[in-house]
Amino acid sequence: MANHVLLDNISHKDLKVNVSRGEKWGDAISCTTIFPNEFTKVQASQPIVFRKHPHTGQFEALALFGFENNENLLLDKQGNLTLSYLPLSIQRQPFLIGQQTQYSQGVPEQSLVVHIDLDSPRINKEQGEAIFLEHGGNSDYLNHIAQVLNTLHSESQALPAFFEPLLALNLIEAFSIEYQQKNAEKVTVGGFYTINQNTLNSLTPEQLQNLQQSGYLQAIYMVIASLEQIPMLLSKKWAQQ
Repeated sequence: MANHVLLDNISHKDLKVNVSRGEKWGDAISCTTIFPNEFTKVQASQPIVFRKHPHTGQFEALALFGFENNENLLLDKQGNLTLSYLPLSIQRQPFLIGQQTQYSQGVPEQSLVVHIDLDSPRINKEQGEAIFLEHGGNSDYLNHIAQVLNTLHSESQALPAFFEPLLALNLIEAFSIEYQQKNAEKVTVGGFYTINQNTLNSLTPEQLQNLQQSGYLQAIYMVIASLEQIPMLLSKKWAQQ
């Protein structure tokens, strides 16, 4: 159960964050949110899929770790996780960004603030990265986290603009992942979307140029390339059965 509170250098002056990666630190997850600027780094080791957010219905991009809830097939037998690139949505844990209303001459203004999940297994007072310096200033670690959170916020704000032309050009199609377990039972994992390659190949030079100029064409190709990682995940799943 999450316990999100506003971070401050008085109540939380002695807190530290264990930055180790692994199952006991909350990395037993089947996917994590990513953004187009991360696609090139993610596609080398994980499939990238689209999904409609269960609450908003808006499209989001995910890096897949597994096919069942809380299944991370990239964890080794000791429960450790090693990735060549750690998505921003994982880097920021156990912090998250929030908004705070402040008044300037009676006019409400929204400002971004940092929250922390006090129930995270990473939080302690003995081991890890200090959040604040001895006399209350931000540590280098917290400054890094602030940069990560700001990037996540800006990427999140820009995400609808990425999906808008994809939807307008009918480039998004539903797909499912099917595999057979060792007991011969067939499993279908649905709810995913990807790039329709036939539609992509039929775009006019002008449409492709528009995607290129917007910076989205490379991200589209990275999504397609990343699907080559699905057999890798399936082989890890079969090896664990």
